[in-house]
Amino acid sequence: MRLANLKSDLVATVSHELKTLLASIRLLLDTLLQADELEPKRTREYLELMDRENTRLTQMIENFLAFSRLERNRYNFRFDQVSASEVVDRAVEAFAERAACITVDVASDLPPIHADPGALSTVLLNVLDNAYKYTPDEKRIDLRAFQNNGNVCFEVKDNGIGVPKSEASKVFRDFYQVDSRLARSQGGCGLGLSIVKFIVKAHKGTVSLDSRVGEGTTFKVAVPCVNS
Repeated sequence: MRLANLKSDLVATVSHELKTLLASIRLLLDTLLQADELEPKRTREYLELMDRENTRLTQMIENFLAFSRLERNRYNFRFDQVSASEVVDRAVEAFAERAACITVDVASDLPPIHADPGALSTVLLNVLDNAYKYTPDEKRIDLRAFQNNGNVCFEVKDNGIGVPKSEASKVFRDFYQVDSRLARSQGGCGLGLSIVKFIVKAHKGTVSLDSRVGEGTTFKVAVPCVNS
């Protein structure tokens, strides 16, 4: 019964989120198509909004597909010796339309790590997406990569709404979302961080968070160095 209810909730949530995003894109597109003349400034503004909604839609679908592969044990990793800067660059590039609020600091001479660069970039992208969504007003996101205790660490710090201590241990569960007004208004299905945990575990690493309500959250991913 619990599994049946979970599947039912998932279908309902997916349907709602997809319909909401598609309806938003449709409304913006219809507004442009119905205009007698296209004003350049407004047209660009609407196109940027549609691009942002399309990015959210793409990320959501990618998370659904990743979760489906995880459930069926069909998530195949392709490990190789890669640099931290490659992983960070991939994530920031995918985050490009929102990158203006990100400060990136990758320490020089970091040792390589044994990783699937695409999967590890997905980890950072999901954490960055969370930081962006749950930070109202002026967003400040710091992305760092540094070495510590035989690990290469990736750290994402934001100035967002924060996570209560009572909820911190739950955020990596499937479909879990912090129960706050801002969190609910941002959409999503609570899959991103559960995917993060799975990928990091497959890399023999750890993921943790340090958060204070109203002050922000810091996520830290540690992956063993090749020479550790």
